[in-house]
Amino acid sequence: MRVLFVSPPYPKDRIFRKSMKNLGAVLPPLGITYIAAMLEKDGHKVKIIDGPAWATVLEYGFEELEKDINEFKPDVVGVSASTSQIEHAKKTIAIAKTVNKNCVAILGGTLISADPNALLGFEQVDFGVYGEADLTFSEILKAVEAKKPVEGMEGVIWRENGSVKFLKPKTITDLDQIPMPARHLLKMEIYRPSPANFRRVPATTIMTSRGCPYQCIFCSRPTEGTAFRAHSAERVVEEIEHLVKEYGIKDIQIFDDTFSLIPSRVERICKGIIEKKLDVWWNCMTRVDKINPELLKLMKQAGCYEIGFGIESGSDRILQFIKKATTTDMVRKGVKMTQEAGIDVRGFFMIGFPTETREEVLQTINFAKELDVDVAQFMVSTPFPGTEMWEIAKSNGTISDDWNSFTFYAPDKMPFSSNLLSSDELLALYKKAYKSFYLRPKFILKQLLKLRSVTDIQRNWLAAKGVLGW
Repeated sequence: MRVLFVSPPYPKDRIFRKSMKNLGAVLPPLGITYIAAMLEKDGHKVKIIDGPAWATVLEYGFEELEKDINEFKPDVVGVSASTSQIEHAKKTIAIAKTVNKNCVAILGGTLISADPNALLGFEQVDFGVYGEADLTFSEILKAVEAKKPVEGMEGVIWRENGSVKFLKPKTITDLDQIPMPARHLLKMEIYRPSPANFRRVPATTIMTSRGCPYQCIFCSRPTEGTAFRAHSAERVVEEIEHLVKEYGIKDIQIFDDTFSLIPSRVERICKGIIEKKLDVWWNCMTRVDKINPELLKLMKQAGCYEIGFGIESGSDRILQFIKKATTTDMVRKGVKMTQEAGIDVRGFFMIGFPTETREEVLQTINFAKELDVDVAQFMVSTPFPGTEMWEIAKSNGTISDDWNSFTFYAPDKMPFSSNLLSSDELLALYKKAYKSFYLRPKFILKQLLKLRSVTDIQRNWLAAKGVLGW
């Protein structure tokens, strides 16, 4: 069968404020490429249209999308969409059905997994896919080819008598059974991390694990669940080696939520990179309580130059409220340990939680400066449907009815304003966070002393323009 995967065209300036557009990452859609690899293995002809990336870099829009659908003539169209992409997804599916009314339209992504009833709002969608679609999509195509019913299959969302029914998918316990992502179906040359997220180019991303066992109330991870599963260290090293040799990759962003959840696996990965003498630098994300000095030393030797920590807040009350299972003292210890190992720290902070006061937001801003992290990334609290915070937000403020605002990064309209902070107040604090952190003389001097190449100068210049362009 001819299968077309589409992430709807969605320019990055709809996600990031225009002054921050150059800071926004344009990253390959790994989730889709995993599914595509499975379908190619089954013998299907697959094409990927990465709308957000193409729209940002190539000025790609719905007119071009219609032309591509006409040329490819798909039997099946799979559309991946988050909450902020509802209208774009509907338009994409409408175009596909106009081109070929008999094509099977399947909707996947966090939107439909977080709220299966959203299927009722997509009249032209035939089925939804719940959670991880690597196995489910393949099974759907087998049923369609055999003219067997898709309804009732594990991982499928369908309509029945005016309501929505669904079954959760089988959990993929052995990630090594999934082929490497079908990156050959992408325009690999157009992707770029944000300026602060790489040191050399070409750069790209990988995922070495799925799932997270923690219970943060804001996390929208229904597609992966809470069960942590990981590729073997050998498979990870094999994929890194493939990226280095096939695409000339010199810098990798490991996109796992908690890369070092199993320290022994990370040790084997690091030793594999060292033993194969792979010329690659990399960064990752993990928790402040999942590191130790010995592991950090080995990570540094294997090319790790930065670790991102979800610090979230400088208020211990807020950390407890969002079920982060950390304290500010734990954060201080972890940041210090990492920087002493010679690894930079990226801190992720979030402001505007339900019940959060102005004073607590200022605590977070000041905490970022106290920690003196190398990169501070501030986001606005965004209550996605299906999360615990969605329910809390409904009774503690106002949730926007504009799904385009659900992006974490301060849009023109805030996704949520609490009873304690208005949208205008929150936006002012968001601007203050960036300016007060990045315009400190201490920070500017620190960055100047780190400059080692023309690439470093270019990265920092783009970052400075973004911060000063408010």
